[in-house]
Formats: sequence, structure tokens, C-alpha cells
Amino acid sequence: MNSYRHFIKYSLALALICLVGAGSAFAEGGAPSVGNLFIQAYNKKDEAGMKELIRARAEEFPGEVQQMVGYAMSPEAAPEQADFLFNISGIISMMYGEHTGDKRLLAAVEANYTKFLENRDKNSISADAVAAAKKDLLALGKGNWRITHFGMEEEGLMIDIDVRESSGGSMTPRVEFAVTKESKEVISKHLPSVKKGKITWSSLGVGLRTVFIE
Repeated sequence: MNSYRHFIKYSLALALICLVGAGSAFAEGGAPSVGNLFIQAYNKKDEAGMKELIRARAEEFPGEVQQMVGYAMSPEAAPEQADFLFNISGIISMMYGEHTGDKRLLAAVEANYTKFLENRDKNSISADAVAAAKKDLLALGKGNWRITHFGMEEEGLMIDIDVRESSGGSMTPRVEFAVTKESKEVISKHLPSVKKGKITWSSLGVGLRTVFIE
């Protein structure tokens, strides 16, 4: 895990605001948690303050690191938040190990970081392939489709398509089964690594058809 230890030695130079949405998970009763206090010291480059927190409140850090890593690996965390939290978790766990002699916290963070990278690589999709898939999908819609969401999520590739109400000359346009099959073939052609997900068509907020990628 030398690559991870190399990674955590360098600041990502992100402001504390990067943790909006995650911060509430690390504080109770409105008071800053020891994790947030550590982050504040880190952002100020206050190494002495960081060491003092580790020395004085060592018993609080394992649970705090667990929460940080859990949030970093959740779908709610933006990529920059996840990187920042793994960076902080690594620094804390290294300093914790140096202070207590217990290296298990760092080993756990390293293991989770490896898993995180594997999942991120597995779920990454080429921007060129996405653009090509979108182009072919829109061609199937003959000008009547608008892709409102196209991305990898925990459930797989999620695609939402809005169908113009005038499509097919009716208020509730039909999405034929043959077209949904062709849509799946488009994904298979341009994104062969995608093994699960779904494509959903709707119009005026009404669901028209859903096809599962599997």
C-alpha cells in the first residue's frame, strides 16, 4: 500500500466547504467533532494542533475515521469529497498508529481505499463512449427524446429519457418494445463493460416504459 501512503502525504488543498453534506455525520449536538477539529487544524497546517488532538482524544478517532471512510465510499460523496476524506483518514490513522502503536486503523483505511479505487475503476465510463451512446439513443428517438440523466450509480447505469408529448401525435406517446431493445443494443455496443442498470422513458412526469440492462 505504498501508493496510498504516498497519496496521503500530500494536501489536496481543498477548503473545509468540501465536506458540506458530510459534516453533519461527524458532529453531535452542534459541537464540532474531533474529526472536524482535526480537519480545521489540517487546513491551517497546524501540525502541533493535529498531534495534540491525537494525543488527548485518541480513543475518539477510530469511530470518527470509520464514519469518514463510510461516507467517502457512499454514493452521496462527490469524487473530490471522497478523495479528501480518504486523505484525512489516512493522515489520522498514521498519526494514531504512531501515537498508540496500533496500526490496525491504518490497515483498515488502506484496505477500504483499495476497494474504493477498484469500484471507481469498475464504474468509470469513457466520455467519448458516453457521447456516442447518447448520440445513437437520440437518433432512435427521431428528435422526440431528451436525455435528462446518464450516469453510473450504485445500481448500475441509470438513463432517464424525457419524451416530447407531441411524439407520435398523442399526449401519451408510445415507446415501442422494439425501440427499447435497440436502446439496450446501443449501450452494449458503446459501453460493453456495463452489466446492469436501466433505461427509463417518461413524458410529462408519467412513466412510459423501463428496460433493464442485465
